[in-house]
Amino acid sequence: MKYRKASLLAVLALGLAIASGLVLRAGGSPTPPAPWMVTAATALSRDSLFAAGHGRAPRAADARVARDAMLEGQRLRVERRFAEAAEAFRVVVAANPANADAWADLADCLAAATGRDLAAGRDAIERALAIEPHHLKALWLRASLELQEKRYVEAAASWRQLEALVPPGSGDARIIAANVAEADALARAATLAGGPGN
Repeated sequence: MKYRKASLLAVLALGLAIASGLVLRAGGSPTPPAPWMVTAATALSRDSLFAAGHGRAPRAADARVARDAMLEGQRLRVERRFAEAAEAFRVVVAANPANADAWADLADCLAAATGRDLAAGRDAIERALAIEPHHLKALWLRASLELQEKRYVEAAASWRQLEALVPPGSGDARIIAANVAEADALARAATLAGGPGN
């Protein structure tokens, strides 16, 4: 019975793949398949098929899916197609939830796709730091989010944490030092005004 179910799922996955191919060839000009097609085909091939047929998903297949989606996400980000890049990084973290780099890239792309609103990537930032507490990009994003939300004391603390992780005297160190000074100044001003951020 489980093999019959696996066969049925294989047919469904193949159908989705063919549908995606038709989208790519329709009208003689290449158009990317709809995100739901990619997600559905990935979910069927990675999870449903192997769960039904073998009782587990293969690690090699997950690694391949994650690698291909990561490359696609990086390409789309370079092209400034941030919403599409975010969808690619969602595929990466679905295939490999322990990839802190992918969570940080997802957070970055979500923010860029929403006009630099870092709150859009809050959950992804937290996931990246839960996996790797000293992840440089995730720390940078968290400090920037705290600054955006006028949590200046927390922002200064995050910038200081980041400052300890970069080479002294480097370009990053100079930028971070300026950010620490800014957050400290804003925290003092907020304290004097009796407003938020202290």
